[in-house]
Amino acid sequence: MKITEPKIYLTLLLIGIVHSTFAQQSDSLYLMSGQVVKQDRVSPVSFAHVINVDQKWGVVSDTLGVFNIWVVSGDTLNISALGYHYKEFNVQNYMDTLVKIPLENRIYEIREAKISYLGTYKEFEYKVVNLELPDLGINPAVENIFNYVEPPPLFVEPTITSPASLAYNLFSKDAKDKKKYIVLEKEEKVTEQVRKKYNEKIVKHLTGLEDVEVVKFMKFCDFKNEYILRLDEYKLYSEILLRLDDFKKLQNDSLNVE
Repeated sequence: MKITEPKIYLTLLLIGIVHSTFAQQSDSLYLMSGQVVKQDRVSPVSFAHVINVDQKWGVVSDTLGVFNIWVVSGDTLNISALGYHYKEFNVQNYMDTLVKIPLENRIYEIREAKISYLGTYKEFEYKVVNLELPDLGINPAVENIFNYVEPPPLFVEPTITSPASLAYNLFSKDAKDKKKYIVLEKEEKVTEQVRKKYNEKIVKHLTGLEDVEVVKFMKFCDFKNEYILRLDEYKLYSEILLRLDDFKKLQNDSLNVE
């Protein structure tokens, strides 16, 4: 059977169309939903930076660690947050799932602070002005100045009467790192207290919602940490159930509109 040239061209054209269609499907953008969590894969990491290295854009996760970003299968996401090691995450086909991305805790090393303190400025000025220099050799009075040197404190709080400690706390990188660590430690303790009273497992048990719906519902509630800590467990759980009715009504209204 002889194959004519028009049939050959038609066959090649169909093969090209099919190949182009599959290529477009595999390379098409879609909105990926993810959640940045701690190593326990339960506690969220708030305000993490998520950058799509291949597409050159990025987003920031919300207070529950949830984010949405446009991706192509095979893209690389660079994820970072204060207090955690950054992570590179390879995107697969995650169109219909909420992807949990755990980050590893990071320990910050703070160097020891060393301060040389020569009494008060007036004492130093007096010793310099009244220093007698001999014609030859080294004046023994110089050694007396250093008798007033005190051991360096580990950490000096700024005071009006202590110019050296004030300059240290204003300009020293060590002091800034130590203050940043203290703030992070306080925030971590508050987050742990909140997580004991309000987390995905508790909300799921109270509401009967599934994993993805639980995350959406907690984002809908938008409870602040101060509000959660102020309420006892009974009032908090009552408030959750009241918000559940509003959430379900909103979901039903959305379905009716569609």
